[in-house]
Formats: sequence, structure tokens, C-alpha cells
Amino acid sequence: LDQLAFGPGRDRRAWARILLMAIALLAVAAAILYFTVSGDYAFLRASIYTGSSTGQYHATGERLATRALKRNGHLSVVATAGSVENIARLAGENGRCIPAFAFVQDGVPVPGDAGLQTLGRLPQPESLLLLARRGRAIDTFEDLKGASVGIGPDGSGTTYLMRQLLENSDLKDLDLKPSNHDLEAQAQMVRDGQLDLAAFVMTANAELIRTLAKTYDLEIVAPADIEGLVSRDKWLRLGKIPAGFYDVAKPIPATDKLVAQVDTLIMTNACVHRAERVAFLRLLTEEFPTFVRDNPPPAAKSQDQAPLADEAREFFTNGGPAMADRYFPWLVNLMSPAYWIYLAMAVTILFNASNAYSRFRLWRIDANREMLESRLKALTGLGSTPEHIKTLPPEAAIRTPQDRMAAENLLKDLEALRLRCEEQLRSMVTPMGSEMFYRYQEQLIEDAQAMLGDLLRRSGGKAP
Repeated sequence: LDQLAFGPGRDRRAWARILLMAIALLAVAAAILYFTVSGDYAFLRASIYTGSSTGQYHATGERLATRALKRNGHLSVVATAGSVENIARLAGENGRCIPAFAFVQDGVPVPGDAGLQTLGRLPQPESLLLLARRGRAIDTFEDLKGASVGIGPDGSGTTYLMRQLLENSDLKDLDLKPSNHDLEAQAQMVRDGQLDLAAFVMTANAELIRTLAKTYDLEIVAPADIEGLVSRDKWLRLGKIPAGFYDVAKPIPATDKLVAQVDTLIMTNACVHRAERVAFLRLLTEEFPTFVRDNPPPAAKSQDQAPLADEAREFFTNGGPAMADRYFPWLVNLMSPAYWIYLAMAVTILFNASNAYSRFRLWRIDANREMLESRLKALTGLGSTPEHIKTLPPEAAIRTPQDRMAAENLLKDLEALRLRCEEQLRSMVTPMGSEMFYRYQEQLIEDAQAMLGDLLRRSGGKAP
């Protein structure tokens, strides 16, 4: 009757408690996952320095920012004069460092102590395009002797690259006259005869080049000896603009043109943490499907001062972000996943060593206890369990002073061993769950103490 009255009800209450506990645990786990696990770009909070607001890379930056915003990221796109200004902004001024990324033309000098790093290169290189009025014959660099050349805005990658080329010993004698101008202004000046050439460094399919070439009736100049000039620098290579690429009807260009090409690197500063770097690499992978395949850069001159970041190297090796980088960005910001693995290995080794040390100490206590019990057995001629005391005949006793002294010393040794066992039981190196083994040893020691104490009292002595 009691079982019928209380058994089922008690079971229902127990199951209800278990269900409530499970729901509470799931709620706690969901809250932890919500605030700590991330599959989006919520940890991306940075700026990106691009270049001219009308340029291709500013448009790329806008697309990346839009992608990030859709998944809780924030990327502020900043228009600049170009690569030189981008490097200066990344390096910071007066100790002020802003988390940022930047598109930087390879070959632009980077301060060695600025702490800048490279994250990779964009799949499509930039081309050095020299535009002149249609119909002007320029077959070799010698035909440009004394020419005036617009080399883009001051602080731009175009300016830097052109000055590098103009300082070449082969071109110095041409007495070229470089000057800085805005991109569209220098195209207009070429049309009006105020400049002989206008230099642009940007992607070949940039809409700005197509617009300027058609609006101002310009043609791409490709001196035949440009191949020899380009092949001298590992960070430059040769590309081709096919005939009619910008306008099939005119056509622009009229024939295939060989042009110098240079990679566009993605750089960042020390203010950008690992989670933000990996998030930006993921953005680039979504925007450019071949981004991982085309990286790391094989021969980037700027990497001499801005080496490839560890996060980027791991990203390209793995073909994408590691699980910890994707879902636990707060964790990898504290320490790289590789170091978390080392830490886990170190903790495992520490626990194993602690367990081995505890077992060794337990073995020594057991060995000492057995040695003391053998002394007890030799002293009494009996076993060491309390039950043996009950079998002692009434006349059994320790009679000689020497045996009594040995028994008292043995009792002190047992107490010392018991205290040692108790101390090790509370030790920090004793693993959880091993306490029962120490308590068992302690109980055996106390049993031996009780037997020896009773024997001393029986023999007319006083147990200490």
C-alpha cells in the first residue's frame, strides 16, 4: 500500500526534478554559446585604407564592408591618396595606433620598426598603364626623351613606382619630367597637350581607365623594351592588355599591349588582433574565390619589412580558418590555437605527473606500513588485524623492558606514518578520487595502533 501511495508519486517528482535540471543546464549552455561562440564577423571592428574614392580598390573595400555588415561586422572604408599614405596611416602617428587593414602596392617601402605584417595579396595584380594621345607613335623608351609625365597624386603607389623606374640608370638619360596630378586631371592634361603621358597603377579592368581612355581619346603606350626593364625586379612581372579591351569599336587599345604588373598586398598593423585578421581573411575568401589558391605571395618585395603574419600562413596552409578561429574568436585573441594545444598538453602532462607522484607516495606509505606491521607481528607473534587481539590468551603480554620499549617506539612510528598519510591526503598534488586510498591506509595504520595499544595495556604498560 505504501509503495502504491508513495512510489509512483515520488518517481514522478524525481523525473520532474531531473527534467527541470536538464532544461536549466541547456539554458545555461545556450547562453554561454550565444555570448562566446561566433560564426559571423562580430569581432571585426577595423578600418580599411584603399586609395582614390574612384578607384577599383575603394570599390573592393566597399564590397567587403557590405559583406561584413550583413554578418554583424564593421569595416570602415577610408579613401586615401594611395599606398604610401596607407603605409603611413597603418604605422600611426604620435603613438596612436588604429586597428586597420590596407591595400598596398608591392615594393612600397615599409618602416622596419612599424610592426606591420602582410596578410596576402589580391588575386588580380595592378598594371602600370601609360596613356598618351591617340596617334602618337611611341615604340621604345627612347621616343619618350624629354617627355612630361603625370605620375598620379603625391603619396600614391603610382608616384612611388614611377619614381623608382625613372631613377633606373637606363631611363635617367631620357630627361623625363615627372609631376603629380589627380588621376582625371592628368588624363585631361594629356588630351590638351599639357602632358605627354599619364601614368596609372590600378587593375587593368578598372572602370576608371575605360572611362578616361574613351572620354579623352587616349591610347595605351607599350614601349617594346619594357620587357627587359620589368624582368630586373622580382616583384614586377609582365602582363598583356588585349586589343579592344576598353573599346572594341575604336579599338582601345588598337593592338595587344605589354604592361608592367605589380601585386597588391593586404597589410595590417599590430593593433588588429588575431580574430579580426582571420575574419578579414574569410571576407577576402568570400569576395575572391581564388584568394587561398593564389596565396601566399611568392615574391613580395614589401615582405622584407612586413613579413607574412602567422595567422595568414596558417589560414593558407589549412585552406581556411581553424575551428577555434571560426567559432571561438575571443579565445584565440588571448592566445593562438597552437599555444592552446601546447597548454592542454602541458596541463595533461602535469596531471599525469601529479598522479604518478601521488601513486609513488602512496606506495611508500603502504611499504612503510607493511614494514611496521612486520615489526608488530614479530613483537607479538600474531597478525596485525584487530581480530587477533581477541584471540590472545589472558596471559599474553609484553614482559621484558626491551620489548616494551620496542612497542612504544613502534607506536610512535605508526603515529608518524599516520600523520604523514593524513598530510598527503590533503596535498594539492593528490588527484581527486585518490583520497579513498589514503583513507584506507590510514584505517589500517589506526587498526595497528589500536592493537598495539591494547597489548601494552594488557601487559601492564601505558599506551602513549
